This record gives sequence, structure tokens and C-alpha cells, in this order.
Amino acid sequence: MQKYHCGAELFNYTPRASHEVKVGNRPMGGPSNPIRLQSMTTTKTTDTAESVAQTERIVAAGADYVRLTTQGLREAENLRNIKAGLLADGVDVPLVADVHFNPAVADAAAAIVEGVRINPGNYVDPARTFRHLEYTDEEYAAE
Repeated sequence: MQKYHCGAELFNYTPRASHEVKVGNRPMGGPSNPIRLQSMTTTKTTDTAESVAQTERIVAAGADYVRLTTQGLREAENLRNIKAGLLADGVDVPLVADVHFNPAVADAAAAIVEGVRINPGNYVDPARTFRHLEYTDEEYAAE
């Protein structure tokens, strides 16, 4: 049987040093910002009313940022309506588009919301071939 104990270091947590990054009107990281909370909606991003309502509940529960799944251009474009609905209700929260495998969708969403979460490899391998590529230092620098 393995024993676990709580040392004093557990209660004197100090986050690692990081740079401040602004996500909309709420900076994160750096030495003076608190640890930020985020959550993600479970609604269809094409359903404006449900996405607005769930985002408002997430913010009321204490989230600093809200992510919305953004599979295609229809979802990306509807982020504009969701954002407008939130602002009309007096809710100004940074929205983050959660994009998978589609750099064009990420680019479209970036013009509307405060942040985009995407795997950077999707820009290199948008067809998801998962080929292993080797670059020389010169090729990497040129890329």
C-alpha cells in the first residue's frame, strides 16, 4: 500500500513564471494576474439562444473565459450572433473558438472572438495525413 502525505509545499503553491497574454479584456499569466477559470459550452454553436444562455450560466458560475466548439464556417460565423446576444444581455466575457483540424475556420473565428484554440499542427497538416516530416535547420527557418 502506497502512502500519500500533504507536505507544506502543497499549501504554498506558487505558479511557474509566465508571460502575460491578453484574451479580450482579461489578461492571464504574468506575475500579477490570478489563475483564470474557463469552461466550454455543450450546446451546438449554431444554436444562438442556447449558446448565449449556457455561456451566461458559465460566467455566473465564475468563469473568466468561455470556449465554444467551432467545427465549420457556419459555427464560426454564428459566433458573431452569440457575442452580440451576450453583449445585449450585458455579459462581456472573452469567447474562445475551439477549432479542430481546420485552419480556415480558425482564421474566420479569429476575426470575431477574442481567442482561438487550435492544434498548430493543423496548419502544417490540414489533411490529417500525420506524415512525419524532417526538416534541416535551414528548411525549418525558411518554413
